[in-house]
Amino acid sequence: MALPNHSVHLATERLVLRPFADADFERAVPYYREPEFLRLMEHEAPDEPMTAADLRIAGEAMASQGYYFAIDHRASRRTIGEACLQWMNLERGRIAGEKIVRCPIGIWDKELWRQGLGKEAIRRMMRFAFDELAVDRFCAMDVERNNKRSRALWGACGLQVVRTVDSGAVLDFEISRAGYFALAPSQ
Repeated sequence: MALPNHSVHLATERLVLRPFADADFERAVPYYREPEFLRLMEHEAPDEPMTAADLRIAGEAMASQGYYFAIDHRASRRTIGEACLQWMNLERGRIAGEKIVRCPIGIWDKELWRQGLGKEAIRRMMRFAFDELAVDRFCAMDVERNNKRSRALWGACGLQVVRTVDSGAVLDFEISRAGYFALAPSQ
């Protein structure tokens, strides 16, 4: 698949979400070799260190199912993460007749964690998903119960836990269209 696969650009006060491009895979490699980031994103480390080719396979899969974004930090002019508005690809998250997206996201640089950048990116993608794509539900899937920062992030964006997986070790979050528009003025 040729990347970028869409032309959507989303902006916030501090961020620009733009189509993920080939050069972004090389930028991501050092972060995917950092143990804490890798554990949070992949749940368990692969047998071999991640390469740009490995990331491309995953990126192309996400891009084929939605809008794959690089997250650029305006002030530093650096690419600091990735996110995808991915049409629901897990059976447990599907509801007949509804348009549902899930949103894997990662801010790569740990020095930028806890600054609200992930929340800012998610809220902008939620607005695009509900306003432009007219989705019925916006989800975060496969969130590890012990990942307190991720749980707090999704909760701060208005999503609620709707199911547990793996004997409660993994959580799925979602917000409905009605729930989003009830929160929209604060989003």
